[in-house]
Amino acid sequence: MKKRLTISEIAKIAGVSTATVSRYLNGHFEKMSDETRVKVQQVINDTGYHINRQAQSLKNQTTHLIGMVVADIENIFSSILFKGADKVFEQHGYQILLMNSDNSGDREHEQLQRLLDLQVDGIILQPIHREAASYQFIKDADTPTIIVDRKITPQIWPEVTTDNYGYSKALSALTIRMGYKRIITISEPLADNEVRMDRYQAVQDAAKGTDVIVDSIEITENTSDDLIYNQIMEKTDSLKAKTVVYALKGTVLMRVRKLLSKFHILIPKDIGVTAFDDWDWAQLMQPEITTIQQNPKKMGQKSAELLINIFGNQPIPENPVLVESELKIRNSLID
Repeated sequence: MKKRLTISEIAKIAGVSTATVSRYLNGHFEKMSDETRVKVQQVINDTGYHINRQAQSLKNQTTHLIGMVVADIENIFSSILFKGADKVFEQHGYQILLMNSDNSGDREHEQLQRLLDLQVDGIILQPIHREAASYQFIKDADTPTIIVDRKITPQIWPEVTTDNYGYSKALSALTIRMGYKRIITISEPLADNEVRMDRYQAVQDAAKGTDVIVDSIEITENTSDDLIYNQIMEKTDSLKAKTVVYALKGTVLMRVRKLLSKFHILIPKDIGVTAFDDWDWAQLMQPEITTIQQNPKKMGQKSAELLINIFGNQPIPENPVLVESELKIRNSLID
């Protein structure tokens, strides 16, 4: 059987110290020149060297595994979030175990407990629950954790999100300036999610002091198109009032767009449409939809960077880290 190369042998071939190779394999490039990094990587490639993570874990009491739990793995947001985080962790020698809670609190708990049993070095969590008490078992395990996209109360870990309230208020103010008299938010149940509540509250606050009526339609996977259509017609006085629909996330926007087409409701002639978008679906629609465009890739990167900083005992921000979104004004509104 071919003898496994050691770090010392890799260092000798590369003409560097054993400590340099060790730092390279653990992703510590801070004091390493680009030339040295390229040289070490070339030797690793040429020799087919593979680091023995199991042995390393026993020695360092780390697993080099990160757990990521997302609410809905079918949502493109989750895929882009994972990609952003994975790129950072790969540079530092970590692997991600991606888990899907499927919007179930019980399943989320099971997945998180499984990650704790695997002794992951850290967790990135898109939480189902709003209450921090639901995650006390992670706190008790003393596992570094980053909350992403959403919020829990009170804040007990670093959070990475976007300014849901601020962007939503700006979008609502835009539609009001354009003469819309009714704003109807369409979303999954508001009370289940702090982010949805922030977005909806922003609409209400933007409409204060005006004659604009704000209303909401809450839907689930089982809500029929007919029911949604009937609620839209009822709340808009059969489309007589100048109304804009505001989908509070990208998957809801897709459903709204299909529903309006099904019932021959024209955008923006009959009704305006806006959305908080997880990915650029809106640009592919006709007409293109005015949206707040999130940046899940950057959220993933920031979350990963925060965990790496925690591992390195670096200072961690007390306030949520806000990743910039972008208000994209397109053709789904009319003056």
